[in-house]
Amino acid sequence: MNDSLLHLYELQKVDRQLDDLIESRGELPDRVNAMRQQVDSQREQIEQMRRDIRELESRSRELSAENTDLREKVDRYKSQQFDVKTTREYDAITFQLEDGQRRLHTNTESVGRMGIELEQLKMDEQEATQNLSEMERDLDEAQTALNEVLAETEHEEKDLLARREGLVKQVQPFHLTIYNRVRPAKGGIAVVPIKNGVCGGCFNAVPRRLALELKKGEKHTVCEYCGRIIIGEPIAIAVDGEPQPVTYEVDNEDFEENDNEFEE
Repeated sequence: MNDSLLHLYELQKVDRQLDDLIESRGELPDRVNAMRQQVDSQREQIEQMRRDIRELESRSRELSAENTDLREKVDRYKSQQFDVKTTREYDAITFQLEDGQRRLHTNTESVGRMGIELEQLKMDEQEATQNLSEMERDLDEAQTALNEVLAETEHEEKDLLARREGLVKQVQPFHLTIYNRVRPAKGGIAVVPIKNGVCGGCFNAVPRRLALELKKGEKHTVCEYCGRIIIGEPIAIAVDGEPQPVTYEVDNEDFEENDNEFEE
């Protein structure tokens, strides 16, 4: 019997048990991951809001300081208008005065807009922070529930992972490569036994010559229809045990009634 194929089929069984174990945890792990991503995203948004607030406050302080200087200059230009002696000097001072007044007006409007924007940003940051607290609380509760579920299956999962690690080392790389490629694409089932001359995965017929060779348990084939690895019955029996015979229960009353009808 091919030991590599034997261990590969055992690996398939262990992986299926791991799949069932993960599935038994339900949607809780995915929900916790989604909640954690939402919390991280919310934190990033809040941090961006705080950066925007600091930037606006800094810019507002700069403009306010600039406005103080501009007011002083405007007042000085106004007083100098009365001391000029030539038209050229008057025109130059008037130009500087108008430019200072224009910049002062523009800056004042900008500071006003920034004030409104800052107020809105701070309100949004406060609301987002409150929402974050609620999201973190919900995440903590979900994580606690998940930890309880994981604790219930932790020992079993460790045992299965240890078995898996040992089996992987005993499987030929060629077989393992096919297995790792096929399993994700076929619902977790990459290795199937032949059953009554058909593939145990897709139930398409296996050529008679191959079916006879598989009976020895030394070879395998890849199903030309579904791509799964097909092994012989000896390997499946070595791992799964002898298949149980199919039995049918017969109701005694129905049997007696049919028996009476036959006698008549």
